Amino acid sequence: MGRKTDEWLKAREKLKKIYFNKGITVCEIKTPVCWRNNTLAFAHRYKRNDPRCRHTFKQTLLACTPCHMKIENDRELTDSLFKALR
Repeated sequence: MGRKTDEWLKAREKLKKIYFNKGITVCEIKTPVCWRNNTLAFAHRYKRNDPRCRHTFKQTLLACTPCHMKIENDRELTDSLFKALR
C-alpha cells in the first residue's frame, strides 16, 4: 500500500474511537434516503485528493453510503452540513 493509504488507515482507526467516545454511531447527515446505521463510513469535508483534506473529527462526518453519495459532488450542501455539525 502507498503512504496515503497507510495514513488513512491509521487515521480511520483513531476516528472510529473518537466517534464512538462522542456517541456518534449512526449517520449524521440524515437525508430522506438515509440508511441510519448501515454501510457507515467517513465523509470528508474535502475530497481525499484535495490538499486541504484532513483526517480529523472536524473534517469528517459519519455517513451511510446513500447520504455520502448525496453530498459527494454538492459543495454547497457539504459546506452547510459541516457548518451545522462541526
